[in-house]
Amino acid sequence: MKLVFRQYLSSLRERNELDVVLPDLLSELGFTVISRPTVGTRQYGVDVAAVGIDSDGKRKLFLFSIKQGDLTRADWDGNPQALRSSINDILDVYIPTRIAKAHEKLDIVICLCFGGDIHEAVRDNVTQFTKQQSIGRISFQEWNGDYMAGLLVDGILREQLVDKTLRTSFQKAVAMVDEPDVAFTHFSALIRRLCAATDTSARQRATIVRQLHICLWVQFVWARDAGNVEGPYRASELAILQAWHLIRGDVAKNTKGAEEVSLAFNELVNLHFLIWEELIAKKILPFVNVQHAISVAVNSAAAVDVNLKLFEILGRIALRGLWLLWLNAGDTNLPDVRADWQSEKANELAQQIMLLIRNNQILLSPIADSQSIDISLALMFLTMQEQWQPGAANFAGSLAQRTTFAFRTHNKYPTINDDYRALLGHPREKTDAYREGETKGSTLFPLLSLWTSSLGEAESADYLASFDKKHLKHCNAQMWLPNQDSEEKLYLGDDRHGACLNNVPITHDGAKAMMMLEAECARKTAFDGLSAIRLGHWPIVALASRHYRLPLPPKLWLGLLRDARRKLDVVSSAPADNDEVAA
Repeated sequence: MKLVFRQYLSSLRERNELDVVLPDLLSELGFTVISRPTVGTRQYGVDVAAVGIDSDGKRKLFLFSIKQGDLTRADWDGNPQALRSSINDILDVYIPTRIAKAHEKLDIVICLCFGGDIHEAVRDNVTQFTKQQSIGRISFQEWNGDYMAGLLVDGILREQLVDKTLRTSFQKAVAMVDEPDVAFTHFSALIRRLCAATDTSARQRATIVRQLHICLWVQFVWARDAGNVEGPYRASELAILQAWHLIRGDVAKNTKGAEEVSLAFNELVNLHFLIWEELIAKKILPFVNVQHAISVAVNSAAAVDVNLKLFEILGRIALRGLWLLWLNAGDTNLPDVRADWQSEKANELAQQIMLLIRNNQILLSPIADSQSIDISLALMFLTMQEQWQPGAANFAGSLAQRTTFAFRTHNKYPTINDDYRALLGHPREKTDAYREGETKGSTLFPLLSLWTSSLGEAESADYLASFDKKHLKHCNAQMWLPNQDSEEKLYLGDDRHGACLNNVPITHDGAKAMMMLEAECARKTAFDGLSAIRLGHWPIVALASRHYRLPLPPKLWLGLLRDARRKLDVVSSAPADNDEVAA
């Protein structure tokens, strides 16, 4: 175990990695962290400050200056960002001017913190310098990779991972990072066992979330070195959902323990974003403007593989966009439409989604009805940004045209079957009886009907209505709704919950379906009782839907369509200008 952590620490980068992990480690060791890394302000050499008990039993102020990897001669004293320069800033500025009054009488320990080792060529220089500067109440400690790996094994992961089964799951997840399915299987066992704890205090729950955070970091760093972070990405989604189920009761509280829990959970979510950047932003988004580049990169001769992977990518990108808008929105219980989102990143993601669709036309031909989940996420994200609503309308209209054409020609239309082997051979027969059996239910067709009619795609909406009358009499157009059991099962992946809203009408203007949904959602429902909704963390519901393959609850996106239809009515009822009247 120590070797696993040792390799992990040596691979951590200085910024946004080692300096993120260190405060969690200190907290679990009993330190009180009083200063964390900040962006945009000068820190005078101190990356992390904490108060704790030293090995001699005295309470002291620990000032950490962090460097990445091994400490070389250049890292020690070869540039303005070198460790010696940082320590000089601590001695000359931080200690005389930045220490709070409550801590000014404490002895000070300046900690040289790095994930690797000190090179022999610079060892004597470091030793001599620290010896000269150890004056009065100031002393020095070396926190290298080996020392911190020991703290991780014996400290933060001591209690739960002492279980042989958990240690084995963790080690296998790290060892198999180049086999994402295998790695995810082992890591998911670790996540579920850690989060299954009951009768815990807030402090214990914070510890569990920190353990998840550290373990996920280890797997991610090893996977990054191996060049395949698919396993950690899937594990990060599961970790967020399982951790939310564990800590949801702490989020609204104002206690010190609840604050620790919220901070630990926030770090876990930020790590998920970091993994997303490594997987999607670096490896996929740079190529969305090249025709068929992403489709070819799937590297499979089977069209179904390309289809499934492209829709999965679409859902992942759209979900990240929803997180960005949520972070930008502040306290909102449900998504809303704005013309002035202050998020350049979200706007850029919307443009990249449109490029991805334009250059990979397979995204207009879903093969499974469950892909309505990824489509919903994309339509939600685009619709929330007013300037991208025409793009959402075009996407929905094109899906309607392509999907109905595939149905009429018996050619890879959306089936209710999600089994991979079944999808490989779909459609096995080109008969009406077979087709009716594969489409006896649908969440996709009513979704497209609502979105096309609400966003002004009248031609596609009319066509869908006609298609429904002629070809879908056998099909139960439906929506999924949470029920009273959903709060306890949604975040854990137990699919034995929820209710089905049946026979959603598909009409040219979508009015009947909207009335049906408005009536269902007008009263207080189980959806409102979901902790992620009550506490204003609605992207977690979207994440649970995508990860566990549940259709998005209509109340999550109904307000977006309500707003779009209101604007559409205003435009259609506006008087014509003078030129049109004259014509």
